[in-house]
Amino acid sequence: MRVRTESMKGWMKAWMERARRSARSILGAPGPRRATRSRGHAALLALTLAAMHTASLAAPPPDKRIAITVDDLPYASATPMSMAEAARLNDGLLQALRRHEAPAIGFVNEDRLLVPGQIDRGVAILEAWLDAGMTLGNHNFGHVGLWTSSVDQVQAAVLKGEVITRWLTTRRGLPLRYYRPPFTQTGRTEADRETFERFLQTHGYTLAPFTVEHDDYLFACVYDHLDGTDAASDRRTVEDDYDAHLRRSIGVFESMSDQLFGRQIPQILLIHANRLNADTLDRSLRTLEALGYRFITLDEALQDEAYQRPVAASGRFGPSWLARWARREGVKLTVYGQPDPEGPVVALHRRHCGS
Repeated sequence: MRVRTESMKGWMKAWMERARRSARSILGAPGPRRATRSRGHAALLALTLAAMHTASLAAPPPDKRIAITVDDLPYASATPMSMAEAARLNDGLLQALRRHEAPAIGFVNEDRLLVPGQIDRGVAILEAWLDAGMTLGNHNFGHVGLWTSSVDQVQAAVLKGEVITRWLTTRRGLPLRYYRPPFTQTGRTEADRETFERFLQTHGYTLAPFTVEHDDYLFACVYDHLDGTDAASDRRTVEDDYDAHLRRSIGVFESMSDQLFGRQIPQILLIHANRLNADTLDRSLRTLEALGYRFITLDEALQDEAYQRPVAASGRFGPSWLARWARREGVKLTVYGQPDPEGPVVALHRRHCGS
């Protein structure tokens, strides 16, 4: 510590001397009558510059926080997947989360657990999440959205989709608190939204919002179709494009937060339990750390006053809550969501996924 202190003193002395020289060059060479006064001005300017520089060094960076939410447990895939592969997929997700000490919540579609002869394996996946200290939430039975289905149908899907998950959480004394709506749809109309949210409250649920997404379903569809060693190069291309798209998307959502709130609110990232994220979540979390983020729980994120602001019914499309707040409050933003994917993945998506 003494060595560091001495080196800092030496650095500061040298820096102030450079500042004095700069000040003399700015003020000009003093004549005989002005020498004393000019030296005083130079010293004052040097001290001012030094104080400003020290203050800039001491200024803390923005407190950027993000909660990780994972939809479609036990798995989402554009191609067939066995429950054994789903178990490996979730193990990859959980390893990355533990490595970065990132708490996460996984939202469950219980219909995907009901594979004949494989139910115990599916339940074991959910137990692995709880064993890892993660949280589970309800994503309803059948991934039923509030655009093509009635409020009554979605309410029934919520109750049908909590049976196994509630049994597991209750055994451990844990709450089943959060519901993530499929397609992040919150209703066709305000009346639908209000009716459904009253239903959720009655059953002890809080609707889980999100603020950050980066089209992982699009990248994942391509990735699911790239099987075998001959596709290894294309898989690396998708992974690189995916990481670049995350960086661009984060920048957009940070801009939206600044425009709406004048600060960085705690963000909530939405991704899915797919092969792509199983293979790249470690990299994605490293990227978020490099961008200055620390990981928090969904509970912690929702304590921020921003999430107390109301939002309107989503209609068919369910954008980031940042866009929903702006729309409801009539705030014009320069951006309204993540940019369109670009690079080779776009052509790969047309080839493998049809659009």
